[in-house]
Amino acid sequence: MPGTSILSPLHLAEIAAVTFVVYLIGLTVYRLHFSPIAKFPGPRLAALTLWYEFYHDVVRGGQYVFKIQELHEQYGPIVRINPHELHVKDLDFYDVLYSGPGQKRDKWGWATEMFGNSTMLPGARSPCLGHGRVVLEPTFCDSADSVPARLGSSGFGTVSHDLHRLRRNALNPFFSKQAIGRMEPLIRTLIEKLCVRFEGCQQTGESVNTLHAYAALTSDVITAYCFGTSYGCLDDPSWKWEWPQAMVESTRACHLNKQFKWVFPAMQATPEWIVRKLNPAVMHLINVQKDLAHQISTMMSGTPPKNEEPNIFRELINGNLPASEKSLARLVDEGQTMISAGQETSSFFLQQASYFILADADVHARLKAELFQAIPDPTSIPSLARLENLSYLNAVVQEVHRFSHGVVGRLERVSPDEPVQYEDWVIPAGTPVSMTSLLQHRDPEKFPSPMQFDPERWLGQSDNARLDRYLVPFSKGTRQCLGINLATAEIYLTLATVFRRFDMELYGTTERDAEIVHDFFIPHGHQDSKGVRVVFK
Repeated sequence: MPGTSILSPLHLAEIAAVTFVVYLIGLTVYRLHFSPIAKFPGPRLAALTLWYEFYHDVVRGGQYVFKIQELHEQYGPIVRINPHELHVKDLDFYDVLYSGPGQKRDKWGWATEMFGNSTMLPGARSPCLGHGRVVLEPTFCDSADSVPARLGSSGFGTVSHDLHRLRRNALNPFFSKQAIGRMEPLIRTLIEKLCVRFEGCQQTGESVNTLHAYAALTSDVITAYCFGTSYGCLDDPSWKWEWPQAMVESTRACHLNKQFKWVFPAMQATPEWIVRKLNPAVMHLINVQKDLAHQISTMMSGTPPKNEEPNIFRELINGNLPASEKSLARLVDEGQTMISAGQETSSFFLQQASYFILADADVHARLKAELFQAIPDPTSIPSLARLENLSYLNAVVQEVHRFSHGVVGRLERVSPDEPVQYEDWVIPAGTPVSMTSLLQHRDPEKFPSPMQFDPERWLGQSDNARLDRYLVPFSKGTRQCLGINLATAEIYLTLATVFRRFDMELYGTTERDAEIVHDFFIPHGHQDSKGVRVVFK
């Protein structure tokens, strides 16, 4: 019609292109000059785009933690490491950021969805919410503004401080010192199973991959406690390594999941035979989720069988949580997180302990001497409380914590309502701020010669100079690792039992096999390493 202007596809494309360029220019100006954290030091490229972090963590494979160390050396103790986040390297600030009751600390929504356990179960769909607008999954936003509606179904991934307290309070009774004390017979029984396997290897001369063996132990402990029945890893000739391996290997995708929210849901929606070929680690993780869904749905469907052992998830299902907190999807998320956390960090600690104790003849001899004196009968291991009071064993445990770190990934915290003061800097409310255990534990001011394994540094400390407050393998504050008491029991009972009963030596293992070279939230070593292996003399 006359007077009607119809834009051609070419004109529409030109307008879209110009609009996009204007948007990028505006975003650049805002992030570099008008962002609430524009004044903080750091590389301009990191302030401008998340692609800087993407390069170091996805392209280079979990290297940003080491790059952040370099940035601190260049820019000082507080650095802007991406458009939204600050990182602090100051050991005395840790208690301020990871604060206790009375101060709210949220998590950063963008960073929590790194393991796929906040996505829907296979076949389900949900919308995403982003500052009042609804977008459809899958999404990728360089601005990190879009967060899934179901983000943080597990306690670990819960963003809100208040919701986290609700979920954490439901679990706290199961992981108190008293509860773990009641659980000690189960831990001892499973350690005895492990020792039987070691005795068999002693007779045959077979070498043992310590991570496989200890992951079998910790997997059986946590699954038995969660569901009343274990996966039977200790009974399997190959330690059923595929189960813990599924958890460990799936973490390699954690940085990609943060940047591209649609990757794991896309894998879930892909036919399994394709996923199995393209990404076996993701297929293993999907199988873990399906197995958890089966176990939990069975619990939800009826009364427990007569022979079922008391367990966490039966209590959660029958407990006083709101109905919305007892959905199958949320409980599967919680189960995946608890099994992963209960298995990975303690087994990695025990692997590192095996290497550092056996690699130093003096440390090994001194530990053995203390254990021989404290445990005359190797079949009668003392109580956990007595083991914790063995000075050299305790020093070794502390030093191994410093070399295993718990997790090496950044743990972001957000003060939602109030600014946080760091020296002369005022950090605006709502800003994600992180610190990193690996950088904390390698600080040469607090830990001289930080790359030297030296249990002596933990002996003879005065109360005013105690290093304990700088050791953070379980983090601190209201979001401190839920399993700290369980991990402590596993560590002391296992080390005391194994090193009292067996004479071991490293087999085909060098320092390189215990080296941490990748941050995939948990520590990863060299991919071509055969692990820390031992033989029994």
